[in-house]
Amino acid sequence: MRGFDHGRLALGLVLFGVAAGCRSLPSPPPLLDGGLVSSPALLPPDRERAAQAHAFYSLGIHYELADDYAAAHDAYRQAAERDPGNERLALRLASMLVFQHRTAEALRTVEDFLQRQPDSAGALLWLATFYGNVGDDERVVDLFRQLTRRFPARPLGWLQLAAALARAGDEAAVEPTLEAGLARAKPPTALRQELVRLQLQRLRAAADPAAAAAARGRAIELLRQIAAELPGHAETLYALGDLLVQDEQIEAALQTYEKIGRIQPDDPQVQPRLAKAFLAMDDQPRAIAVLEKMAQDLDDPANVHFYLAELYLQAGETTNAMDHFRLAATAATNEPAPWIRLAALQLDLDPSLAAATLTEALEVLPENPKILEVFGLVRLQQKRYQEAAGLFQRASDALAAQDSDGGPSRLFFYNFATVCTHLRRTADAAEWLRRAIEQEPALLDLYLQRALTGTATFRRNAIAALRALSAMPNTETATVRAYLANLYLAQERPATAVREFEAAAAIVRQDPLQAAVLSPRFYFWYGVALDQIQQTDRAVAKFETCLALDPEFADALNYLAYLWAVRGERLDEALRHVQTALSLDPQNSAYLDTLGWVYYQQGRYAEALEFLLQADALRPNDAEVLEHIRQTREKLGEAAP
Repeated sequence: MRGFDHGRLALGLVLFGVAAGCRSLPSPPPLLDGGLVSSPALLPPDRERAAQAHAFYSLGIHYELADDYAAAHDAYRQAAERDPGNERLALRLASMLVFQHRTAEALRTVEDFLQRQPDSAGALLWLATFYGNVGDDERVVDLFRQLTRRFPARPLGWLQLAAALARAGDEAAVEPTLEAGLARAKPPTALRQELVRLQLQRLRAAADPAAAAAARGRAIELLRQIAAELPGHAETLYALGDLLVQDEQIEAALQTYEKIGRIQPDDPQVQPRLAKAFLAMDDQPRAIAVLEKMAQDLDDPANVHFYLAELYLQAGETTNAMDHFRLAATAATNEPAPWIRLAALQLDLDPSLAAATLTEALEVLPENPKILEVFGLVRLQQKRYQEAAGLFQRASDALAAQDSDGGPSRLFFYNFATVCTHLRRTADAAEWLRRAIEQEPALLDLYLQRALTGTATFRRNAIAALRALSAMPNTETATVRAYLANLYLAQERPATAVREFEAAAAIVRQDPLQAAVLSPRFYFWYGVALDQIQQTDRAVAKFETCLALDPEFADALNYLAYLWAVRGERLDEALRHVQTALSLDPQNSAYLDTLGWVYYQQGRYAEALEFLLQADALRPNDAEVLEHIRQTREKLGEAAP
């Protein structure tokens, strides 16, 4: 059984994520910039060699996309010969050798380069990564020590050395190493952050109150130094505030959270974070008593009502929480957070109550962009798309009027694109989606997942929006075409899907910097589409490319095994493939069915029936599994049960 259905396509969809690389290499040196040079003879010798190197690099990418790894290696080698001092190119060549399992040559390539360029931080890092992958911790520590000696001002080297020492089991050396780096690295902030992490680990593990207090005190000291080095860094201030509350420095904690409020006045986390920090006392009555005293001392108790609402919410007393959010909203005439929190709680009970609260909030805070955005989300949930679109547009206009340099959040762009997709406002959907992925490319994944799990109408509209997006100048064109291919697969239009996969691959050939789209999942779904249009030989090639990049891609192992089993060929390989898939997912009914059918094709009918019955137990009444069981029983001379 191929194990492919559109539900799995949707649920498994962390597909062509922006973090995915085009190759699963032990080290990921960045790609070279540049392209082909049309007239190298017109260039000075040094620039001619550089142009030739770039041309051979691009040729190597072309061969790599065609799965011709020998030709790709030769092109990278020629590029390196023309530019022997190019660190990135040398490391790319070495990584290609590793991909072909020519590890000795790869190591020699990098070691030779390091002899010529002893100050190559990239070569040291590549070697450390390689030896880390093979478990040679002693060699890794030595390489990172070299890195810190040659580049003492680089914080990353000290961090990597500390991590290598921890992996090698020398835990006692980790903290002194980080402390030594503090005196040399510029800036030392990242080292302080790692020392804070160690102190927090020590704090959590401390059984002795004195040891806990010492770890907490050191962490507070370090966080104050980090806050001075990174003024306005909210996460640092949040962590500092939490520790100050635990240390019972309530006034200092309050000042810290108020500082966040001044730096990020629209941050809705400031007030609930303080309430949660009070809960960290593990003494709710005491936390409430502290808040009551603060309410007595403050002229404006709005924040106290907010904190109390959060405490009641943590205690599961939703009614009291809503009452205090209402009091906070009434007292704080310029603060949208209590209105938003109240509406969020009401939304779970009755969306119309949430809408009424937000309408009231807009009377107090006219055209507040945060309230407008949340109101738009409420209307989106109610499927009142025209109203949602109007609210999102008002939020965008309000932000533009308040601050010409500002703009809505990245999630706002995504939500506006979603509403426009529902309304079939294709050009607007594409534009808002373009703006969303400029800030956060991963939102394109979220949009695709929504399309795959949404209605057929939304999916059709999303296809139109993505087609419009692919026509816009952007750096994600290949990814967009690949996503279109998956949507066409979900619509059971595999021939169209194949054309989109081919278009994505063609874009990468023209622009190797988009090669990240060529992930194992790209080749898997490309193979699925080819198989569905009966181009099985091409499908097998795509599945094999997928497995070359990720030998543990279970769905590809199973799919390829099933293709071979159906055709009655390469059955020994099919058996190994599906057994590997089952080792990764032992309760997968599709994999068990495939294993049973491989055994059937090998004439091992008793073993086949055992696994086919297991598949049926996990996925009852599957027509394909039942047919396989029927044929197997027939071979065994058994009557159907």
